[in-house]
Amino acid sequence: MNDAKNHDSQQGMDAPGAKTNARRQPMAETSMQAYPESGGDQGNQDEISLAELWLKVKSVIAHLWRFKFLIMGVGLLFALGGYFKVKMAKPSYSASLTFALEQGGGASGLGGLASQFGMNLGGSAGSGLGGDNLLGLMKSPAIIERVLKTQPLGSKVLIDQYVETNPKLKVRWAERNLLPYACCSPARDSALNWIIDELLENELTVVKTDKKQSFVTVTFTGHDEVFAKNFVEVLTQEATEFYVQTKMANANKNILNLQWRVDSVRVELRKALVGAGAAEDQLFLVGSSSKTTSIEKQMTLTNLSALYGELVKNLEFSRTLAAREEPLITVIDLPRSPLRVRESAFTTALIWGVLGVNLSIFTLLARGLIRRLNQVT
Repeated sequence: MNDAKNHDSQQGMDAPGAKTNARRQPMAETSMQAYPESGGDQGNQDEISLAELWLKVKSVIAHLWRFKFLIMGVGLLFALGGYFKVKMAKPSYSASLTFALEQGGGASGLGGLASQFGMNLGGSAGSGLGGDNLLGLMKSPAIIERVLKTQPLGSKVLIDQYVETNPKLKVRWAERNLLPYACCSPARDSALNWIIDELLENELTVVKTDKKQSFVTVTFTGHDEVFAKNFVEVLTQEATEFYVQTKMANANKNILNLQWRVDSVRVELRKALVGAGAAEDQLFLVGSSSKTTSIEKQMTLTNLSALYGELVKNLEFSRTLAAREEPLITVIDLPRSPLRVRESAFTTALIWGVLGVNLSIFTLLARGLIRRLNQVT
């Protein structure tokens, strides 16, 4: 047996390059790792990276699954909060009115007609306000104040209606002895300005829904149904009337001037008719000595008749052009009851529940990431 062992050991020692191969083998493996061959090794690296990514995803899912009851609990709490928020919210009422504004045109010849008689229009009939300015006009504090002081048929003054239907505001106005509203005092003006700012900033919207067709929608959202409906209707009426009056101010002024000229010439024409008749009578009684006076009277009568005819014609033409220039405002949709804005409690609860679940997941992931970073450092 000893001979066999000695023989084996002798063969191991005598094997050529045995130690050299043993030393070179790890170096060869190292060189193969350091210098990978092109081809299949890159695909192996991609598979390794995808596998590592999948392992990370599985670890994240496992981490979140440990807190599944916490996540569901947070989502349920958020859902209940959204549901009761809708159910316990104060009622809100929204009134919308839509009208179409059609601009007039064709009054370019009005200035030429008036200039024949020494009048200057100062621009066309529609040079006062543009169509887009009507939207800004409806949100003017002066127009809003005029509307709030209006008393629609069968209702209170709008500002009193607004205050009395708002419990908190009613208490404050009652303490300051501002109800019912009466003009004028610094305290009342200050309170009125506060209400106007509140309406313009939070409750009133005026938008142009269709630029091609010039559709304008006026919407008011507030705490009282009656006030919302009346306010939208009165605001539209006041603003459009003011807009039309301003738009047609020059045309109406010049029509009045033409009318005054027509009336003046009519009076002079009547006097000329009487004078011409008297001259004719005197011509038959006295003879040819008064012929000159009769001719002068006839010439005056002829001139006044021609002037009167031209003035009447131009007056009617000016009225026609002004009618064509006047903007046409057509109400399309009126606010209809009920006006209450009702949110869907189920939809709100679902949205809030999803928000709560996402928030809890984000919090847990952020907490796990921070803990892992602390362990590494």
